[in-house]
Amino acid sequence: MDHRFPHWLRTFVRKLDFLSLPHLGMLVCALGAMAYFAQSSGFSSVENFLFDPIAIRNGEWWRLFAFPMSDPKSTPSNPIFFLFFILYTYFVFQSIESQWGPGPLTIFVLLSYLSIMTGALVLVERVNLWHYVLLNVSLVFGTLFPNFEILLFFILPVKAKWLTLFSGAILLFQFVMGNNNYKLLLLFALFPYFLFFGPFFFQEAKSRIRVAKNRKRFDKDMWR
Repeated sequence: MDHRFPHWLRTFVRKLDFLSLPHLGMLVCALGAMAYFAQSSGFSSVENFLFDPIAIRNGEWWRLFAFPMSDPKSTPSNPIFFLFFILYTYFVFQSIESQWGPGPLTIFVLLSYLSIMTGALVLVERVNLWHYVLLNVSLVFGTLFPNFEILLFFILPVKAKWLTLFSGAILLFQFVMGNNNYKLLLLFALFPYFLFFGPFFFQEAKSRIRVAKNRKRFDKDMWR
């Protein structure tokens, strides 16, 4: 993490660096692949690992450790599409780790997991925790590498910032149209992203306002 992030955040992350897991993307993808093949082979239903506060209260404690890709509704069923999904997830994790290092990425993922878990417990909602964790990670990727071109399905070139803006537009629409519980859940889910990037966006907005004012003043001075 560089100077774009506030000192207090860098200090906080540095103090928790002992939690870092190098190559976290590989671990996430491996666990996701295990869940996918268990579901595809009929060995086990991944829905048994969805986070469910009521089921946890009834003794299904393993739901606290939800598997990635543990919801058939949000995971591609076609093996080719699933392969693209896994490769994209791995690439995003590796790119962020190369920029931040394993410590900040691990802490961000952990905060995302705990944040949405807290929201689900407070609202007593059954949710796919990893859907929101991976959403947060994708938003981080698009923010850190806005001009990076991704080949969707190895064919269509799209800049990461457009994917991020598209995701943001969908989230905004869902927030406006959703019920109160969903709105609160979404705020819990996106809290880590705004915690990390809120100060960055604030400074960017201040810089742009300052530049616009200076340009306006310069243009006025030119015609005196």
